[in-house]
Amino acid sequence: MLTHKFKLSIFLTTILLCASCQNDGLDQEDLNQEEQSLSKEATATLDYLIEKGYSKEDLIPNFKDEAFIHDDYVIPFALKGNMDKNPSKKGSVQEKNQWNYVGNGVYYSNSRNVSYYVERNYPRDLEYVLSWAAYHWSRSSANINIRRTYTRSSADILVGSWYNSNEVAWARALLPDGRGNVGAWMRVNTAKSHPGDESTMALLIHELGHNLGYLHSDQNDGGQIPGTNGPSYHQRNNCGSVMKSSVYTCNWRFSSTPGWSRDDRTAITWAYGN
Repeated sequence: MLTHKFKLSIFLTTILLCASCQNDGLDQEDLNQEEQSLSKEATATLDYLIEKGYSKEDLIPNFKDEAFIHDDYVIPFALKGNMDKNPSKKGSVQEKNQWNYVGNGVYYSNSRNVSYYVERNYPRDLEYVLSWAAYHWSRSSANINIRRTYTRSSADILVGSWYNSNEVAWARALLPDGRGNVGAWMRVNTAKSHPGDESTMALLIHELGHNLGYLHSDQNDGGQIPGTNGPSYHQRNNCGSVMKSSVYTCNWRFSSTPGWSRDDRTAITWAYGN
């Protein structure tokens, strides 16, 4: 009898423990759901982007980075709120270069001193290539000067990596945040093969372009800069712009001679001046 009662006690205790585990699991699941819901700030930016022509299905929330992933560039959750809090003066360069149309991007004007910091997880064999990418942007306009810093806290752009063999993106960069700052990070996907040659340099020039605010030249959201040929032209021409969504090496070499196309130069001058 005593043995029977003992077994029954163990059985009931096990049931209670399992029920408790299930409740804890449900609570944690509910908590995760709460954590995954968009904040008011993120919702405001999402509504704004949809208003500008983006498809909701193409904007993937990344809660870790607090941003929406769109192809190889990422849009901060805080974009709309920052823009509302930092209105530009009428007629200023900042007003011209703000995200006033889906094709114009969020430009960081007069960015003479932008610094990048190389994170520990960034491939060491790509540091040389990155230095060339920064060099070519720095030579493109008197108002763009991108240099490396060895002090992480002083960096405008953190350059690192991630590994995901299931992703299409070879690299990814954060767009400017709507406060006049460049995009705060750029990463390469180490699941992809990065040979460290001129093709990799063209890719990194492309990603730094996103940090500066440029979008894809062959897509409607990035091909509307005045004076450029527009999306349909860039869809047909692989070397029409380094900001084409599929990056081609084209005329880029490890030399002081830049590989900018006519449209690239027009887009740089429009946003930053000569």
